Amino acid sequence: MADKLTVMSGNKKQKKWPESGDVFYFQLSDGRFGYGMVALGKIDVGPFKNAIVIYIYDNFTSSLAENIVLNKEKLLLPPVITDASCWKNGYFVTLKNIDPNSMDIYPEHYFKNPIRHKVYDHHGTVTNLLIDGIPVGEESIQFHRSIIKSIEYVLN
Repeated sequence: MADKLTVMSGNKKQKKWPESGDVFYFQLSDGRFGYGMVALGKIDVGPFKNAIVIYIYDNFTSSLAENIVLNKEKLLLPPVITDASCWKNGYFVTLKNIDPNSMDIYPEHYFKNPIRHKVYDHHGTVTNLLIDGIPVGEESIQFHRSIIKSIEYVLN
């Protein structure tokens, strides 16, 4: 049986709050690098102010690649609402920032509340009109442990 893949921590902890357009990487236990991007910065989710929406891509390389192709159609997970905990705990490292006008992101972001069973857009408005093909994330803040577990679950 193959060893389970894990997301490695131990990178330099970053204090700077992630911004829209930040491209980041994380490293797996097999040495490969995974990538993500901050799709939306500073949204409010319930009592949480300045949350961010990130994409985690299903795109891995054997060495760190600065010119990685970030395709919204190739997400490992649906968009995730989070804070800076993955950066502050050394899991994610910002690689570069790209111009928000050149980001390949969905025109809307949808999040389903697991208790109310309603879907909200990223403005916090209940919506029943979903655009086909846009993945629906969970309407709650995901902290570093939850995000890392989700990545590892999908990869294993």
